[in-house]
Amino acid sequence: MELTELVKDYAATELLSKIELDFLETELWETIENIREVTSLSTAPNNVCVDLKLEEGSSWIMCCAVVLDAARPEHNSRVNKLDCLIKNYSLK
Repeated sequence: MELTELVKDYAATELLSKIELDFLETELWETIENIREVTSLSTAPNNVCVDLKLEEGSSWIMCCAVVLDAARPEHNSRVNKLDCLIKNYSLK
């Protein structure tokens, strides 16, 4: 499994299996836990960003957070948490 392919699939169909969502959860958790070590974030294609209602040029990991917030809503938004971390560590 690959994060980018799963995000593209969700953007196109709004469907992912439990295993696929679990994989995305793990990827997001690992990024958040290791954010201090991240030097840059890979940018998703504009069509994926638009499909997920994100600003063009958003990162793949932000797309992942959007997918998880949509598919598995939580009281505290993953998008907001990740956005704060990205700003705190000056990542784009």
